[in-house]
Amino acid sequence: MKKYVAFCEKFNQVLTFVGVLILVFAIMLTFVQVCLRNLTGYSFKWAEELTRYLVIYVVYLASGHVFYINGNSTVDMFYNMFPKSVQKALTCLFYVLIAVFLVIMLRYGYVLVSRNMKVWCASIHIPWAVPFASLIVGAVNMLIQLPAKIYKTIKEID
Repeated sequence: MKKYVAFCEKFNQVLTFVGVLILVFAIMLTFVQVCLRNLTGYSFKWAEELTRYLVIYVVYLASGHVFYINGNSTVDMFYNMFPKSVQKALTCLFYVLIAVFLVIMLRYGYVLVSRNMKVWCASIHIPWAVPFASLIVGAVNMLIQLPAKIYKTIKEID
């Protein structure tokens, strides 16, 4: 299982790097778009829509890493009142509930992707399935992290 934890850490590094590259591209595209619009009055019709979808993908690419490092905000006032053994059990229960939610998200993401293969985005002319596939990317990304998180909770590696 230690190898799987190491895999998750490397996987997160790769996805974070890819996300940063995509985000830098989206920022540059937006900058060029704003400069062109203000200086020449011309703008790319597809830039805003493409930037929106790129940022959505960046969020879902980073979601696994944020989940892995406990970067989400938590309300743990009552949680901290329990003994460590109960906290471990509650944490594992929460991870199981998160897994259930992610499987539901994965299923409905698949439904949205399959229903929108022939519906096209307005300006960039790609199937709507491509933006909806970000749901699948995010769900799979976080589901990959769950076994490592449960292992780290049980072994108290965090």
